Amino acid sequence: MSVVYGCVLARAKKTNILSILDSFHPAYYCTRFCIQKPQRAVPDRGVILSAFATTGEVWPPEINRLADARLESELRRLDHKFLIRMIGYCPTDDHAEASWLADLDGSTACQVGLRFHQDALYLIEQGELYIVRCSDPTQRSYVASFAQRLDWIEPEAMCQRLESH
Repeated sequence: MSVVYGCVLARAKKTNILSILDSFHPAYYCTRFCIQKPQRAVPDRGVILSAFATTGEVWPPEINRLADARLESELRRLDHKFLIRMIGYCPTDDHAEASWLADLDGSTACQVGLRFHQDALYLIEQGELYIVRCSDPTQRSYVASFAQRLDWIEPEAMCQRLESH
């Protein structure tokens, strides 16, 4: 058992959410997000969606890029106040994937997530980050303060990271 997962299990036992926690992949709990240095403040609510390979699966890079482009197109058609490019990554390995932070309600976001074969998405409420199961939005688990999971990077570095994934 990894140290991260062990810590999460200990916290879950305290909060009596072990059954929900067991259903989410441990990688969701260590994910951080790269975002370009802000022109404005980061919202304290919204959802983070990705169209890359579902957790535990591996898709060819060209399929991931195509799915990401389709997701961007769909998100731009929806009614929302913001759409911000991000990169979700695991600090303990090389996994990273392009993602989108959008001002969508959880129900709409889960429907979009299911269309893009996603198991879960991140929900931000009052600055707190949660994992939500796309197929059952009542299944959710607290992760951390959203601000504590953000890494601010220069626009050029963001472009380079996006090109490499």
